[in-house]
Amino acid sequence: MTFDQQIDTIVADREHGSSTLVKHILQALHSLEPGPPDESRLREAFRRLRHIDPSMVVVHHLLNALEPAIGPDFFDALDAYEKRWQDVPEQISRNLAGICDWHGKRLLVHSRSGTLFEAICWLDRTFGDIQVLQTRSVPGEEGVAQYDALREAGVAVHLVEDDRIAGLAPSLDAALLGMDQFCEGAFVNKTGSRQIAGAMIQAGKPVYVLGDSRKRVDRLHYSTELFEAAPMTRGVYLVSESGAQPMNDEDETGATPDDRCR
Repeated sequence: MTFDQQIDTIVADREHGSSTLVKHILQALHSLEPGPPDESRLREAFRRLRHIDPSMVVVHHLLNALEPAIGPDFFDALDAYEKRWQDVPEQISRNLAGICDWHGKRLLVHSRSGTLFEAICWLDRTFGDIQVLQTRSVPGEEGVAQYDALREAGVAVHLVEDDRIAGLAPSLDAALLGMDQFCEGAFVNKTGSRQIAGAMIQAGKPVYVLGDSRKRVDRLHYSTELFEAAPMTRGVYLVSESGAQPMNDEDETGATPDDRCR
C-alpha cells in the first residue's frame, strides 16, 4: 500500500479507536523513510488527516505536535514523539492490573479500543480465567471486530446485545471502557457508554475508563454521530499512565478502586 493509500485508509476508518489510528499514522509516516522528508507530501497528508473526527483528541495531539516539525528534521521529531508515548499502553495495563485480583472476574467492555484490547489481554495473561462480555456497540457495531480480535487472542469472550446491559449489570464485576477525551466533569466515548456507566453504577459496580493524559481537554468537543459524553459520577475511575483514581473527587463512600473491585 502506498503512502497516499495508507493516509486515505486512515482518514476513512470509522471502526478503530484513536490510539490505533495514531499507530497507523506513525507507521505511514515511517514508510517515507529512509529518504529526506518530502515536505509538500507531508503537508498534504497532514491536511487530509485533519479531517479525522475531532472527537479523537489523541490523533490531533499527534498532528499538532508534528506538523510544526515538517522540515529537514521531521523524522527526528517523529522518533521523539513515538518514544515519548510508546510505553503508555503497557503502563495503563499495569496500573489496571494492580487495582485488584482480577482472577475469575466478569467484565463488560464496549466499542473497539486499542488501549482497551491491550489491557484485557494483559489481564488475561496475568490472571487467567477472566470472562469478558463484549457489546455489539450499536450503531457502528465496531464491538463485533473487537469480539473477534479478543477471541483470536484466546480470551474467553461473549458477544452481547447493547439492550441487555441493564439486566446483566448486577452479575458483572466491572465495566472497562476506552475513551477519546475527558475533562473535569465528563468523558467522551462511543455511543452507549453513558448507558453502561449508568447501569453499572446503579448496580453498585465500578467503571474503569482507560486513556492517557493526551486525552485531557479543558472543554469537550466531539461529534454526536458516533460519540457521546458520559458524566464522571461516583464509582467511575480513570486509569491512565499515572495510575487509577476516581474521576469524581467527591466519592462520598471514600471507596478506592481496589474497594470497588472486590
